[in-house]
Amino acid sequence: MGKSSGSAKTPSIAADNLESKQRLSIIDILGEGQIEGPVGGLKGVFLNKTPIEADDGSYNFNGVEVEWVAGTQAQEPLNGFSETQNEVPVSLEVKNNTPIVRTITDPNVDRIRITAGVSALYAQTNSGDVVRTSVKMAVQIGAGNNWTTKKTIELTDKKTRSQYLTSVILDDLPATPFNIRVMRLTVDSTSDLLVNNTVWASYTEIYDAKLAYPNTALVGLRFDSSQFNGVPSRTYLVKGIMCKIPDNYDPITRLYSGLWLGEFKTAWTDNPAWIFYDLMTSTRYGMASRFGHFPIDKFTLYSIAKYCDEMVDDGFGGLEPRFTCNCHITQQSQAYDLISKFCSIFRSLPVWDGVQLTAVIDRPSDTVAVYTNANIVEGKFSYSSAAMKDRHTAARVKYVDPNFGWEAVTEYVADDESIQRFGLNILNVEGFGCTSRGQAHRVGKWLIKTEKHERQTVSFSVGRDGLRHLPGDIIEILDNDYAGVQSGGRIKAIDGKIIELDRDVEINDNSYISYQNIHAEILKVKVSSQKSANTIVLDDDINADEWSTWILTNNAVSSRLFKAISITENDDGSLSVTALEHNPVKESIVDHGASFTPDLNESLNWSIPAIESLAVSVTPDSDLYQAVLTWSTPRTMSNLEFQVTILRNGKLVSRQTVPDRVITINNIDEGHYTASIRGISTEDGRLGNESTVTFTIAAPSTPTQLAFSVTSNSVTIKPLMPSNVGLGTTFEYYKGTTLAEVKAMTNYLGRTSNSLIDADVQASTTYYYGVIAVNAAGRSGLCTGSAVTESDSVGTAGGIFRIKTDDGIFPTNSDNATELFHSVLGMYPSRDTVLIVYATDESNNITKSEAKMYDGAKWVTPALFLNGDLIAEGTISGDRLVAYTEIKAPVIKGGEININDRFVVDRNGSVTISYQDGSAGTILKDGTIKIFDEKGYLVVQIGNLEV
Repeated sequence: MGKSSGSAKTPSIAADNLESKQRLSIIDILGEGQIEGPVGGLKGVFLNKTPIEADDGSYNFNGVEVEWVAGTQAQEPLNGFSETQNEVPVSLEVKNNTPIVRTITDPNVDRIRITAGVSALYAQTNSGDVVRTSVKMAVQIGAGNNWTTKKTIELTDKKTRSQYLTSVILDDLPATPFNIRVMRLTVDSTSDLLVNNTVWASYTEIYDAKLAYPNTALVGLRFDSSQFNGVPSRTYLVKGIMCKIPDNYDPITRLYSGLWLGEFKTAWTDNPAWIFYDLMTSTRYGMASRFGHFPIDKFTLYSIAKYCDEMVDDGFGGLEPRFTCNCHITQQSQAYDLISKFCSIFRSLPVWDGVQLTAVIDRPSDTVAVYTNANIVEGKFSYSSAAMKDRHTAARVKYVDPNFGWEAVTEYVADDESIQRFGLNILNVEGFGCTSRGQAHRVGKWLIKTEKHERQTVSFSVGRDGLRHLPGDIIEILDNDYAGVQSGGRIKAIDGKIIELDRDVEINDNSYISYQNIHAEILKVKVSSQKSANTIVLDDDINADEWSTWILTNNAVSSRLFKAISITENDDGSLSVTALEHNPVKESIVDHGASFTPDLNESLNWSIPAIESLAVSVTPDSDLYQAVLTWSTPRTMSNLEFQVTILRNGKLVSRQTVPDRVITINNIDEGHYTASIRGISTEDGRLGNESTVTFTIAAPSTPTQLAFSVTSNSVTIKPLMPSNVGLGTTFEYYKGTTLAEVKAMTNYLGRTSNSLIDADVQASTTYYYGVIAVNAAGRSGLCTGSAVTESDSVGTAGGIFRIKTDDGIFPTNSDNATELFHSVLGMYPSRDTVLIVYATDESNNITKSEAKMYDGAKWVTPALFLNGDLIAEGTISGDRLVAYTEIKAPVIKGGEININDRFVVDRNGSVTISYQDGSAGTILKDGTIKIFDEKGYLVVQIGNLEV
C-alpha cells in the first residue's frame, strides 16, 4: 500500500547581494608639451582600444570623466586629482595557511589602499539549495613574526557568483621599509559545496600631492571600474607637440603666403621637415639641449617642406601630401639614428656642410658639376655595381593604419618585371612616422625603383674641383672609356661662338656641348658647325674660362647623371668622390599611379581579438609553486572567453576556459612549462590565434663569468648567464680585497636585476667580486672574478711642452688652455703636465713666457718654475719627477724603471723586455737570461739551466 501523503520542492537559489564597484582614477602622461590636444574629444580616447564615444555620438562606456592639460610651463594641476597613486597588481589567491606578503620601500608613501575580495562566494546544501555564506580576512602590517592587524575584511551572510572586490585604506604607516600582508582567517574550503576562495587583487601606494607637471602633457580619467576586468589599457589620439614653423605657413591648408624672411611661429604640424627642425633646435628635448644652438640650413628645409606638402595620388582616387609624419618617440636612441630616421621620411640624408647642418633630398635637381677624364686624377673612373642579392624586387612596408584601429599593418609592393627576371627578393622596412597606405606604398616603390634603376657606383679623385659640390648634389659624368668615343675634355681657347677643344671630335645635326661658365652654372649649347677636327662653332657665345671642362652629347653619346654620396680628403690633398647613379624620372614613377581597392568585406568585429602582453609570474606556494598568467586583448567583444592550456615537460597539466584575462595555477612543481592562450567565442565557437609563453621553475644556473667595465673611480659588474633568465631572477653582489673574502660573502653590496656599479673604489687597485643568481625557486652557486681600476690619469700626454703664441700669455681659462694644448699637440694633458707658452721677436729671442702645470682638473701655477738650469748640491725630493727631454746622473738608486711597459726593471734588479703585444721577449733574473719568441716559446736560456 503506498504513502497517503508527501511533499517535494525544487532547490532554491538565494539572490546575490554582493556587487563590486570601484571608482578608478588614472593620470597618464601623453608626452612632452606643449601639444595641440586630443582629436575629436572623447572620440580620441580609447579604453581597451575602444573609443569612449562612437562616431555616431553614442557612448561605448558610461560615466567616464576626462580632463587634460597641454603641457605648458605655467599649467595648473588637474582638477580632482589631489593625490598621486601607483597601483601594484598582486592577483594571488589567499589561503588560510599561506598569507601573501609584500614590502613597501618608498619613504614618500602617505597611505596604502588594499584591494581584496572573493572570486565567488556561495554554499550549496545537500538538498541543492544555494545559500549565502561568510568569509573573513585580515590586513596586517609588520615584520618577521611581529604583525599588527590594521583592517579586517569581513563578508557575512553574502553571496556572489562572480568576483567581488573591496578596498581598505591603511593610514599611520610606520617608517619604511615595512611589510604588509593579507591573511585569510576563515578555514579553507575542502568541499565543492562551499566556494569562498579569497584573492588579493592589488595594493595602491598613495601620495598626497597636487602636482602640475610643467611642460608635460597629461590626461586624467575617472570611471566606474565595474565596466572592466581590471585596469583597462588607455590609448589617445592626439595632435602632438606644437613645433616651430614659418610665420607665413598654414599647417592646415599647407599653403605658404608671401616671402618668408626666416621668422617662425609655434603651431601643430605633421610636416616632417618642420618636425625635424624643431627636434634639432629644441633646448628641452632636442639636439640643442646637448649642443646649444647651432646653425641649421632652414632655407633648404623650407624648400624640402614645400616638397613634402605637394599633393600626390593617395591610391584611392584622391590626393594627399607627399610626406607626413605622425610618430610617438617613447625611448632614448642614438642622436644620429633618430636624425636619419626623420630624414628618411622625406628621402634625405643629414649632412654637415662645414658651416651648418643641412639635408640633401633624393629628387630631380640641377647639375652642379661636370667631370670627364680630363679633370680627374689620372683620368680614371672606377665603377662597381650592387650584388644581385642586394637588388630587391618586392618590399613589405610596415606602417600604422588609422583605418584598422591604429594597428601596425603591412603594405606589399612588388615589381613584377624584376621578379620575372631576377626572382622574388623581399625587403622588409619600417615606414617611420607613416600612417598612410599611399605613403607606405611610395616608400616601398621608391626603394625598389632605386635599386632597379640606380645600380652603379662610381669613384674617382679630383683636385679643388671637388669642393664645388656637397654630398647629395647631382653631377654629370662623361667617361670617354665608358662611352667608347672622345666626348669630354677641356676648352683650349674661346673666341665668341668659336671654341677650340683639346681633342678631335665628331658632330652631327643634334650635337650639344655642356660646360661650366664663370658663375659655376652648367649650361648646354647647340653645336651649329665644325671648322676643324677640334674646333666647333656654337649657336651662342659662351662665357667660360680657358681649360674649363666640356662634354659633347648627341643621339649616339650621352652623359650620365650621378648623385654624390661622399667626399673625402686624401693624404696628398686631393679629394675622393663617390657617387651613385641617378635617374631623374624615378620621382614621377614613384609618386604617381598607385591604385588601391578598398576591402569592404572585412569587419573588425568579426575576428577574435589577438592575445597581447602575455606574461607570467611565479611565487612559492607552500612546498610547491604558484603561477599567475595575465594578458590583454586589443579590443573587447561580447561572448569572449579564453582557452588556456598548460604543459609541463611536454605533458598536459591543465586545460580550461576562463572569462577573465588572468588565471592562477596552484600547486605546480619544478619543470619546464608552456602556456598557450587563445580567444574563443562562446556564441559560435570561433577561435582566435594562439599566443604562447614558456617559463621554467627551477633554481637559476650559476653565472658563467663576470663582465667588468672599469674607470679610475668605479667598477661596473655584469653577470653573464648561460641562458635567458626568468621568474624574476635577480643577482646578489659581494665584494672583497681577496678571493677568500668574497667566498666568505661578508661584504654584501646589494641586489639588482641586471648589473651593479661599485663606486667605492680607488684608482689602480685590484678588487674581487662574487655574484649569486636568485629567483623564486632557489639560489645559484657563487661566480667570482676580479677587476683592476684604471689610474687617475685623465690624458695621454706628459712631461714639459712648449707652444709659441703671438703674445706669450698663458690662457686665463683652463678650458681654453686645454683646447690650445689639444689643438697644437693633438692629445690631452695628464696630471703633472707642464705647458710653457712663449712669444719671440724677429730675431727669435724669447720676449715673454708663462708656464703652468695641470693637476688633473685645471691648470695651476707651480710653487717653483725655472726657465733655465737648476743646480742642487743636496737632494731633490718629490713624489714624481717630470722631464722634458732627459735626466742625467752618475748614479740612480731605488725604485723601478718602466718604459711604456716594454722595458721594466723591478726593485730586485730583474729585467723584462716585452714584445709589442705585451708578451715577454727577454727576461734577466738571478744570473739567468731567457729569450722567448712571439708565441711565448722559450728559444734561448743562458746561465742557470735548472730554472
